[in-house]
Amino acid sequence: MGDMGTPDKRGELRIYLGAAPGVGKTFSMLGEAHRRLERGTDVVAAVVETHGRKKTAQALEGIERIPPR
Repeated sequence: MGDMGTPDKRGELRIYLGAAPGVGKTFSMLGEAHRRLERGTDVVAAVVETHGRKKTAQALEGIERIPPR
């Protein structure tokens, strides 16, 4: 139970695997992040490497990010 008598909710970890660079792992992850945001889920990204891809950088728009240390 949480401090206010409500059940604790656990986070969820999803891992995207791909056989080679550039197959769409990050883009797929960001697409799912936007779908979850639309459903009202709290989504935060910590480390996202765009590799200079403009579409990937655009897909990051609207997603809360944790700044690097």
